[in-house]
Amino acid sequence: MPSELFLGDAAARLRASVVAIVDEAQGSGRGRRASRGGGGHGAGFAWGDGDLFVTSAHVVSSRKAVVVTPDGRAVEGTVVGRDVDRDLALLHAPEARVPAVTCGDPYALRPGAFVFAVGHPLGVKDAVSVGVFQAVRAVPRGYGMAEQRPRRGRSPFIPWVQADVRLAPGNSGGPIADVEGNVIGVAAMIVSGLALAVPAPDLERLLSKA
Repeated sequence: MPSELFLGDAAARLRASVVAIVDEAQGSGRGRRASRGGGGHGAGFAWGDGDLFVTSAHVVSSRKAVVVTPDGRAVEGTVVGRDVDRDLALLHAPEARVPAVTCGDPYALRPGAFVFAVGHPLGVKDAVSVGVFQAVRAVPRGYGMAEQRPRRGRSPFIPWVQADVRLAPGNSGGPIADVEGNVIGVAAMIVSGLALAVPAPDLERLLSKA
């Protein structure tokens, strides 16, 4: 059986970097233990030195958010970057001390490659869902997603990682990764049954501005 079907090790490594994000406007205070099956309404993951956390812009509505670590600690995070067009947000939470993810290249994947998502769908802690990579491309007209914005001489449509992976509320802002656990995108939404994620190269551009 192909080795890529055995995702246990890669999923375990990635889960150690995935956190829950609780919008401070929703409650849950700093410094107390919190259940990711409870108040957290989104996911995120550690980047860089482990004190920066990536999530979706729609997950955090205010400047502050609570980052719930894999061991259950709830620490305060501050939004230090936001790109609403790409539905990305960056939080700084130096007290979290979570290992950072490694980044992959979605443009190098072949259609049909196995990928997986980690998040907290419907309150299920650290759930892993497995699916198939389809493409990195813009969503066609008619789905409300085809923003007309030039992208440095390329297509004016914004590209998304598209994969046949099951997502639900609580996955937003979490990672989608290749079979080695390298993050290729940030889970954003479902359109016509396909998961859409912000490509990792767009994430790197946001981080470079933070």
